[in-house]
Amino acid sequence: MKIISHRGASAYAPENTLKAFSLAVEMGSRDFEFDVHQTKDGILAVHHGFDLKHTAGKKAKIAGLTYAELKKYNIAAHFKRDPGFQRVPRLEEVMDVIEPAARWLNLEIKNDGNVYPGIEEKVLAFLGSKPGLFEKTIVSSFDHGTLKRLRELSPEVRLAYLGHGLNAMLLLPALKKARAVGAVNFHMSLRIAFNLNVKKIKKAGFRVCIYTVNKKEDAQRMKEIGADGIFTNHPDILGKWTLKG
Repeated sequence: MKIISHRGASAYAPENTLKAFSLAVEMGSRDFEFDVHQTKDGILAVHHGFDLKHTAGKKAKIAGLTYAELKKYNIAAHFKRDPGFQRVPRLEEVMDVIEPAARWLNLEIKNDGNVYPGIEEKVLAFLGSKPGLFEKTIVSSFDHGTLKRLRELSPEVRLAYLGHGLNAMLLLPALKKARAVGAVNFHMSLRIAFNLNVKKIKKAGFRVCIYTVNKKEDAQRMKEIGADGIFTNHPDILGKWTLKG
């Protein structure tokens, strides 16, 4: 079962920052997840929310900022353990940190309602810019239109369907949607990650990854029921690592 660093080692350092990704590598991570947006001037940047309210305490939207403007905000302001200045990194900066150590990458495109027109082409071009990067990367999105455009642009790109707000009744329609875009992975919440649901998804031909798993007992349970991976803020959730300092 993959132990996937969720936004880096985000239990120990501010999420989606170069510090969090560097720490995840130091902790031995080989599987990584992160979120991608696009700035006003077309730069691919790594951050979770569409605005900076959670991380920097500001309502500024990434789509309305140039990268020069965006990088002035401290996105570690919310992280009480380590609020020292951290900026939103560019995608290539994150990749420089994690790609040499990575065996598997999950790039999640944040693009609800196609707020970033053309982001799919830019992501695919980036993935094709470094040898071996395309092959080790899976692309996901909560926006179904984004997945459809990715599939239209590239028959080869590996896609993951992100289940949101699912229950047992909605699982079958979601599997049909995942199959329609040619997804190979199905990612869903721990809330509905029961043995029967995981078995249904795997029987339908998908690999299953569960988000967000931050307790050791939940991680053990996911391993026992056959999950292929878990997204966790604690890369050391099933291993031993001591935070230095």
